[in-house]
Amino acid sequence: MWIRAGMSNWETILFWIALLIYSLAAGGYIYAVVFKNPRPLPKLMLFIVTGFVIHSAAIGARYLALGHLPWAGDYESALMGGWFITAATLFVAWRNKALQGLATATAPLVIIMMGYGVMRNPTLSPMSASLKSYWLYIHVYFAWLAFGAYALAMAAGVICLLKRKDPANPSYARFPSLAGLDELIFRYVVFGFITDTLMIAAGAIWAKDLWGSYWSWDPVETWSLVSWLTYGIAIHLRVTFGWRETRLAWLVILALSTVIVSFFGVSFMLTSSLHIFNVR
Repeated sequence: MWIRAGMSNWETILFWIALLIYSLAAGGYIYAVVFKNPRPLPKLMLFIVTGFVIHSAAIGARYLALGHLPWAGDYESALMGGWFITAATLFVAWRNKALQGLATATAPLVIIMMGYGVMRNPTLSPMSASLKSYWLYIHVYFAWLAFGAYALAMAAGVICLLKRKDPANPSYARFPSLAGLDELIFRYVVFGFITDTLMIAAGAIWAKDLWGSYWSWDPVETWSLVSWLTYGIAIHLRVTFGWRETRLAWLVILALSTVIVSFFGVSFMLTSSLHIFNVR
């Protein structure tokens, strides 16, 4: 008989170490921006990399304890979501060193997500039979790709607004130009929108097999649709009406709230959703 328990000892240790290192990195980025001191910036990415490795080990420890990747519940969503956002941050920073500064916004987001998740439901529980489908991996994979892309768009938006407000700040000299940030916001939103579309399509196919209907207007489905439409509108406003820089930056920052509600808000406010698989 399965007995529910808290996180394994190794997972607990690794989780809190990763969270501590991410916090040190986020504090360093905030310090560099507020005190206009760019000297710590090149070293802070090492903290993000170290935290990411330990974060990955925490996921591995949970996998060994459960026998499957952490996909269900607020804690596991935060654990994996934070991993994807950090992975996306490291990937773009590896491709272009000028994008290392995106961690100024993505690192605090990851900290808040993981902190919220660990307070919700970190217990070890068996995977629900309804989750055991290949469509789960396709659906969730594209969901996290979309979330990661939208988080990068938000981060680029934050940097764009900060740089526009205080262009003389020497820390911002290491970041892309305003035009470059504007183009990055658009590209990240487009990538997120495409993967978001694939996520919804895969979820609909899975739902047909699972619940007998492609769409049930479940709260999570509804908020996912709201999020998808919001980013679709953002693309339309950019392409058709030429929204750029400040207006586009504010839009993608605010739009991320719809994604957060879809992933975490529904389970926090409601208990009657088809997408709430874990037992509280």
